[in-house]
Amino acid sequence: MVWAPDPQAVGKTIDQLDTPCLLLDLDRLERNLDAMARFFADKPVRLRPHAKTHKTPNVARMQLERGAVGICCAKLGEAEVMAAGGISGILVTTEVVGPAKIRRLIGLAQQASVITVVDDAAAAQAVSDAAAAAGLRLRCLVDVDVGQHRTGVEPGESALDLALKVARMPGLELAGLQGYEGHAQHIVDPDERRTAHAAAMQPLCQTADLLAVHGLPTEIVSTGGTGTHQFAADYRAITEVQAGSYVVMDIEYGHVAGLSFESALTVLASVVSRSGTAAIVDAGYKSLSTDSGPPRAKNLDARYTPRGDEHGRLTFDSGNPLAIGDKVEITPSHCDTTINLHDLYYVTRDGRVVAVWPVAARGRVQ
Repeated sequence: MVWAPDPQAVGKTIDQLDTPCLLLDLDRLERNLDAMARFFADKPVRLRPHAKTHKTPNVARMQLERGAVGICCAKLGEAEVMAAGGISGILVTTEVVGPAKIRRLIGLAQQASVITVVDDAAAAQAVSDAAAAAGLRLRCLVDVDVGQHRTGVEPGESALDLALKVARMPGLELAGLQGYEGHAQHIVDPDERRTAHAAAMQPLCQTADLLAVHGLPTEIVSTGGTGTHQFAADYRAITEVQAGSYVVMDIEYGHVAGLSFESALTVLASVVSRSGTAAIVDAGYKSLSTDSGPPRAKNLDARYTPRGDEHGRLTFDSGNPLAIGDKVEITPSHCDTTINLHDLYYVTRDGRVVAVWPVAARGRVQ
C-alpha cells in the first residue's frame, strides 16, 4: 500500500510536520531548473534530464516546460510511471532484457514515445521481434562503454558492427549512440574532470563519425551528467545531456567544484533523545542513505552517524544546543537513493508547505 498525499499538510510550517519526512525547497528547485535551461538555451546540445533522481512526473513536467527534449529513466518501472503521468519522449537508459521486460517495453511504447538502448545483438533481436509482432518500430541507441565499464559495447568497430545489425532489424530504428561517463561526474577538480570527460568523449565521437561514414544515423548522441554538463557543447557529435542530480543536489555533488546549483532537498528529523554532546534523531538508514558517505545537518556544526534503521546521532564538539522535540533538517549525501526511501515530498516555500507530491516512481526498480 502506498500512502496518498497529505492535503492537510499544505499551509503548515516545517516545524509542524511529523518526522522523518522529505522536504523539497521549491524556490531552490526552480532556480536549479532555470539555471540548467539557460545554460543549454543557446547551444546545439540539448537537455534530456534523468528522472531517476526526482522520480516524479511533477518535476519532469517542469523540465519539459523549460525546453528539455524529453527525459531519461533508468528502469522500465520509472518510465511506466512517467508515461502514466503524461510524460513522453522517454529514453530508457539501461538495456531491456528478457521476455517479461520486453513485453512491458512494448506496452510502454504503445502509450508514449520511447527510445531503448542495446549493447548485444541477440538481445536487440529479441526486442526487434517483439516490436515487429506488435506492429511497432522502436527507436534505438547503441550503448557504448566509454570508460565506466558497466554496460555498453566497445567503441569503434564493435559498436559499428552492432549498429549495422540493428539497422537491419525490422522492429528497431537506429537513432544513434549513448555513452555515459558516470565515472567522471564526481571528480572534484574541474580540470581533472574535464580531462576525464574528454577521454570518454573521444571514443564516443569517433564512433559517431564511424557510423556516419557507413551511412548510419547519429541523430542522437546522448551522454553526460550534472558533473560534466558544461563540457558537452565542446564536442560536435554530442546532441544531448542526461543530467539528473542538478535538480536537488546533495553533499557528494556539493564537493564538486565549478557547479552553481543549490541544495534543495533535506530530510526533516526530530530530536528524540539527548546524550551529553550528542542528540539522537528519528532518521536512520530507512530515511537517509549513506552509500555516498554521511549526510550533514543543515546550519549545525554536527556530525551525523546512523544508529540503526530508525535513528541517527548528531555529535557536537562544543556543546549540544538541541532539546528533545527540536526539528533538524539533514542534507542527504546522495539524493537519488534518499528520495527512493520516501513516499512523499513536502514541497515548501519560505518554510511553509505549498504542495505534497508523491514520489511516484519510488521502488520501481524493475
